[in-house]
Amino acid sequence: MNTKEIILKKTFNLLLLKGFDNVSITDIKNYTGMSRGILYHYFKNKEELFIEVTERYFVHIFDFDIRKIKDFTVYEFCDFLNKRFKKIAKTISTIEQEINGSSDASLLNYHFLFYQVMQRDAIFRNKYKTTTEKELIGWEYALQNSIDKNEIRQDIDIKSSARQLFTLTDGIWFQSIFSNDGRIIINNIKESLLHYIRLLE
Repeated sequence: MNTKEIILKKTFNLLLLKGFDNVSITDIKNYTGMSRGILYHYFKNKEELFIEVTERYFVHIFDFDIRKIKDFTVYEFCDFLNKRFKKIAKTISTIEQEINGSSDASLLNYHFLFYQVMQRDAIFRNKYKTTTEKELIGWEYALQNSIDKNEIRQDIDIKSSARQLFTLTDGIWFQSIFSNDGRIIINNIKESLLHYIRLLE
């Protein structure tokens, strides 16, 4: 792991544990074991470091290429979304294990940090909005593809069903603030989506 990678991972871990408001450049220096000179060699200031952490651990994880999923059926898109949520949970767990040797942070910490980023960063809000719009479009593609393959009924309202599937996914994902076990939440998402999809058959 190179120096920049260490700084990003340890800063993300520190932000998960303490939140934006409670982390200073001195905290980052002490937590990473890097001098201010090294930190400022890679990042102009704390804000630039935070922006890169946000890009890596929120934007890049959530975002996807709509062209890669446009031929998915509802079952394939459901599987794709569940893999994405598993990747988020695994990323948090892996970083915790690498940094601390334990998993002190949870999806609750991740959601808390997510809301802080949403509140502070208009660019991030716009990027996340674009990702949610792509997810809605992904469900529309998937529903149409499943209709074309006679996997679900022909008479469903695609736009309405896409919104309901999106809301179901998003709602259960954000309920993970009440659970320390990301696996349970991800399984709940999958089961709920599959239950809804079966209603469309």
